[in-house]
Amino acid sequence: MIIDFNAYVGQWPFRRLPARSAAEVLDLMDGAGVDVAAVSSLNSVLYADPEEGNLELLDDVKGHGGRFVPMAVLNPRYPGWDDDLEECIDSGFKGIRLYPQYHNYLLSDDDCTKLATRAMELNLPVSIPVRLRDGRGRNWMDSARDVATLEVERLAAKLPNLKVVLLESGDVASTSLVKYENIVFETSRMTSMIGGGIRDLIRSVGASRLVFGSGMPLKYISPALLKIKLLKEGEDVKERILWRNSSGLLGLERKRQ
Repeated sequence: MIIDFNAYVGQWPFRRLPARSAAEVLDLMDGAGVDVAAVSSLNSVLYADPEEGNLELLDDVKGHGGRFVPMAVLNPRYPGWDDDLEECIDSGFKGIRLYPQYHNYLLSDDDCTKLATRAMELNLPVSIPVRLRDGRGRNWMDSARDVATLEVERLAAKLPNLKVVLLESGDVASTSLVKYENIVFETSRMTSMIGGGIRDLIRSVGASRLVFGSGMPLKYISPALLKIKLLKEGEDVKERILWRNSSGLLGLERKRQ
């Protein structure tokens, strides 16, 4: 069983993606042996109203037999986000994704705190990509910043019962983020064999706070999977990272029982 916690459906204006529709992303999943993907709309990142992208996503993933878990993109600075959240929950979304670097706010802003508090009350995981593209490969019009460690730390400290999933988290084993038990780290930017990567993080926080993700179709799935396969830890650790932790965060364990 493999659950990809970091996947997308939709268009990206700065490059042609190998997969854009749910059906195309599903082909990538099948080729790599990924069973389920938590997906959000790439369109929502740049739409003025992210809810339009959420609705497009929901329509696109229908009929694929539970292979996709939709994640709602919300902008706390956009009027009516709270109504959009309720609509998304009613429609089957299982979590939230925030893009402060594209929607022009800080995670410590009052508007974001209100949204995150509501997510905490609803027991929804909030995933936050540090970035979508490496700065070295970005189009000159894509000037989005990387989300700072301090922003994430302040949010986690302010709402200790909020489930935060840091996507594209990179080398975090030596940062202060590890002391916040409500932060879970996604592995796609981490190294497997070199110091400071996945193995160091496992030693620091334990396997229960890591989830597998690929960033597809913005990135390739195979290298992300290879990092987990190369780990020298036992199969129980790999299972936690590959699907068990994600299953719990997304409420899929209850569905399996």
